[in-house]
Amino acid sequence: MSVPEDLTTLQTPPSCTADFCLIPLGTPTASVSQEVAAVQRLLKKSGISYQMHAGGTTLGTSTLSSLLSPPYPISHIL
Repeated sequence: MSVPEDLTTLQTPPSCTADFCLIPLGTPTASVSQEVAAVQRLLKKSGISYQMHAGGTTLGTSTLSSLLSPPYPISHIL
C-alpha cells in the first residue's frame, strides 16, 4: 500500500486520534517547557480536543486534515 503525497487527502474514520511527545535533540538542555507551552496555546486556539499528560499530548478530532491544515497546523510548531 502506498502513502499519498498529500496526507490531508487520506481517508479517515469518523474520528481521528493522534498522540505525540516532544523530545529535545541537539539542544543544550533537556527542557521543552517553552515548546510545550506554545503547543498548548495553539491547541486552545484551535478548538481541537486534547489531553496533556506526563508522556505527551493526545489529540482528538473528526479528520486528519484538521490537524494538518491551516489555520492551526500543529506540524509548523513541532
